[in-house]
Amino acid sequence: MNKLIILLTLFTIFFTFISSFPTTFDKRQSFTPAKNISSKSEFTYYWVTFENDYKSTKTVDVKTCKGKLIATVNSVFANDMKTEGTGITKSGRVINLGDCSCGSNSFSCFEELDKTKFPFGSSSNETPLVPYTTVAANDIRAGTLLYIKKLDGMKLPNSKVHNGCVKVDDNGHGFGGKHIDWFVVKESNYEFLDNRDPFTSVVVSNGTLPNGQKCALLNYS
Repeated sequence: MNKLIILLTLFTIFFTFISSFPTTFDKRQSFTPAKNISSKSEFTYYWVTFENDYKSTKTVDVKTCKGKLIATVNSVFANDMKTEGTGITKSGRVINLGDCSCGSNSFSCFEELDKTKFPFGSSSNETPLVPYTTVAANDIRAGTLLYIKKLDGMKLPNSKVHNGCVKVDDNGHGFGGKHIDWFVVKESNYEFLDNRDPFTSVVVSNGTLPNGQKCALLNYS
């Protein structure tokens, strides 16, 4: 009986020892280090505009490209929606630029979005803008995961900590290549981040962490 126990124990130790080799080898073989896409890309921030942030009492009607009334809103807010592309009204309605061009004095160039699907507006690819995850770029394919070391460990305004992983889900307006525009929801969030650690360029890597693991997009809401 004792011999049987000894044999079983030896067999278990031997099997455990042998089985560890291929696992270690597989991990070593699957390790893919991060590769730089750009050693220096310009870095900026963008956000949506909120009507609650405006104190003016003057209002204008914002309409669809076909002239259908969407809402009556603060006039400065309406003008800023033309710049930022998306605005959220006091009542929580999400308004986006439409497919037509806005004239200097025209506000008939918008559309209302389903706020359950697009709580912070829509990207140029018609995907939801995701706080601290969506970035705009013009020379990187849409849907590409990126790792930006400068963002890794950054404390956000809501006290959450960023892991450096973002996703190209938008196109930039007014800039060319080697430029990352990071969606931070509100202008006040930009001011918070820029005051803590101002920088204007970053190293951009493929969506692989320094330890070889694939980037995971976290929820920072």
